[in-house]
Amino acid sequence: MADSVAQHLEKQEEYLDLLTKSGQKTGISKPRPISSFIILCHFTRRGDVHRDGDYHRAVHVWIFAESTQELLLQRRADCKDSWPGLWDISSAGHISAGDSSLITARRELEEELGVTLPKDAFELIFVFLQECAINDGKYINNEYNDVYLVTTLDPIPLEAFALQETEVSAVKYISYEEYKRLLAEEDSDYVPYDVHGQYGQLFDIIERRYKEDTVARSLTLQKQLKRYAPISLDAEVVELFVICLCCYEL
Repeated sequence: MADSVAQHLEKQEEYLDLLTKSGQKTGISKPRPISSFIILCHFTRRGDVHRDGDYHRAVHVWIFAESTQELLLQRRADCKDSWPGLWDISSAGHISAGDSSLITARRELEEELGVTLPKDAFELIFVFLQECAINDGKYINNEYNDVYLVTTLDPIPLEAFALQETEVSAVKYISYEEYKRLLAEEDSDYVPYDVHGQYGQLFDIIERRYKEDTVARSLTLQKQLKRYAPISLDAEVVELFVICLCCYEL
């Protein structure tokens, strides 16, 4: 418990680079938003960035299992101060001042789900600007999100994930078509994303790719598979390979 608290306190000192509304760096940084630094499920203070509505950067990481056509979702911890208890992106996090987008994507996936992947498993597919206010206007989210896609041949077993309890309470797989439908219906169990707006690109990209000839794709994937070593998981899972479909045109 003491070690966990110490780690949270260290993270409270992280800063975020502030951006202009058009996404350019201002040269100013502020304390990062603190959404889940919790002791016995009590919140500490919220960071200045979300209080003031400053524009900043973050990453979204989606894990997609090709064989089942499913996306991995995480259920946000009940102690989160934004969308607690709702189903959301496989993994996500803020980009700390001075860090790169890719470094953050890899770190967040490892911290939240206990999965370590090589750099080339992460495919940057688009950038999404999210502008919204929740919690009676007390939490303002003006965020440029770099959206990454990690494609696996088969689903990573759920028991392989080591969940960060202050961030994630559960994970599950869902077909991307079903997930798109639930978002379009504004299902209250899911963090809202406008599938008819910018975030619809995620589903458009997946749908476009998997209309291709499956035999030809299978041969291509087998060739790409040889480029990757087994990924490292906190749980005892071996011989699980990951593919990043970077050679496909968006």
